[in-house]
Amino acid sequence: MRLKSAFKNSFFGVLGQVVLILVGFFCQRTMNLLMGAELVGMNGVISNVIAILSVSELGISTAVVYNLYAAISAQDKRQIAGLMNLYRKAYIVFALVIFGLGVSVMPFIHLILKEVTFSLGYIRLVFFLWLVRTSLSYLLSYKRSILIADQREYLVSIVTLIMNVLNYSSTILILQCTRNYTLALGINIAVEAACNLWISSYVNRKYPFLVQHRKEPLEQTIVGKVIDNIKNIFVMRLFSKLLLSTDNIIISGMINTVTAGLYANYILVTQSVLNVVLALSGALKPTLGHMFLEDDKEKDVRALRQITFLFFEVVSVSCVCIFCLITPFIRDLWLNGGYLMEQSVVAAIVIQFFVTAMGLPLEIVMGVTGLFHKERNVAVATAVVNLAVSLSLVKKFGVVGISAGTTAAYLVQIGCRMKVFFREYVKRSPFPYLADLAQYGFVTALEAILLYRLTIGVYKKGLGSFLLIGVLSVVLTLGADLLLYCRSWKLKNMCAMARQILHREPQNQGLEG
Repeated sequence: MRLKSAFKNSFFGVLGQVVLILVGFFCQRTMNLLMGAELVGMNGVISNVIAILSVSELGISTAVVYNLYAAISAQDKRQIAGLMNLYRKAYIVFALVIFGLGVSVMPFIHLILKEVTFSLGYIRLVFFLWLVRTSLSYLLSYKRSILIADQREYLVSIVTLIMNVLNYSSTILILQCTRNYTLALGINIAVEAACNLWISSYVNRKYPFLVQHRKEPLEQTIVGKVIDNIKNIFVMRLFSKLLLSTDNIIISGMINTVTAGLYANYILVTQSVLNVVLALSGALKPTLGHMFLEDDKEKDVRALRQITFLFFEVVSVSCVCIFCLITPFIRDLWLNGGYLMEQSVVAAIVIQFFVTAMGLPLEIVMGVTGLFHKERNVAVATAVVNLAVSLSLVKKFGVVGISAGTTAAYLVQIGCRMKVFFREYVKRSPFPYLADLAQYGFVTALEAILLYRLTIGVYKKGLGSFLLIGVLSVVLTLGADLLLYCRSWKLKNMCAMARQILHREPQNQGLEG
């Protein structure tokens, strides 16, 4: 049952991301060609500012979902209802806090938008619509967490897919017909509200005990645990937001907003691929959450190394494809030559992508083991490194320096998490895992360099030639990986681990009713 749920979650999660990549690129193309890179840059900066404000969420979603794993496993409906009630009340407060913070920031938002031609009133209107959109999402989306914890994330993926397709499609249509971006944002708000209301209604039908115990109080011991976790997660969330959301702000404030728009196009490509990898990690998280309830540290380490190998197979192919294909894609198929950045920027972005994606397996196990108090210091260190390196290198190296700062921060994050997980949780040496990561990095870099030299000689302008170098990149990278690791225990044990998960599956048919 766990394996089946994990497969369904993975399938719909990845399928949803693939579809969203396609419609997302059409939408971004429309925004670039009809509204210009300046609007794309401004939109990216504003969304990043909103993301930083959203740190007031405090990480309660992570803390609640972590406690939901055990409650669902025990079929304790009163405790589940109590956790969800706490979640609901907290999110009402958070929505109000985010809105209040946003209103206080709105008069100053133009100060970080360098060399923009939009009026001050228009900038503030766009910011306000983004603020409303984010605040409403907290009021309406909290019930998704029980579906995720109950290994029914595929339902969330399907609704999210429908919601985003409608949003992207309406944005394209409105911009094509009216060039009115604020109208498109208004439609997006309405669509997201409708989809979140449907999920809320669905959860009420499938889990009627949530309505029956709507005022169910949570035991004080559990409340204390949740609050302790929130205290630790808050710092982690704050500094993680600073890590994830400052690149565009620094580019816009210290270079210009148009460059931020060009950079946003490249990041859309890498983020779209990363979202597919994130869908994989999201689908694995509930399964690992239940697995790590068992007390078998040796199995935990082997599971981490095997999952990391699985991520390497996906990430190595992704890095090679991005490095070889992104320039011809932007220049010849998606936009035009006026939206290109230097190949050094491409290399920096690919390295950043690799380090970010290969850190996800450690992020998963840190989450499912409840090591929130350890994540606090990790988040502080990564954010400080990111800002320090980015700000020190931006004047000399521009966008490459900012990307280098983010990469350095993720390397620090991986190192800190390795120390916490291996030294303090499983009490094993981290060096075999570190050797795995170093080896995967070397292999991926070598594959990217060799295949770039091959494809740059093969490529001729046109869709057919683009597809040819795409197929070469995928097939040759996968072939090289399988040839190198055909005798590896990690590859051989992947199927064994899946069978192990299946054989240990409890006979749990869900919590409906």
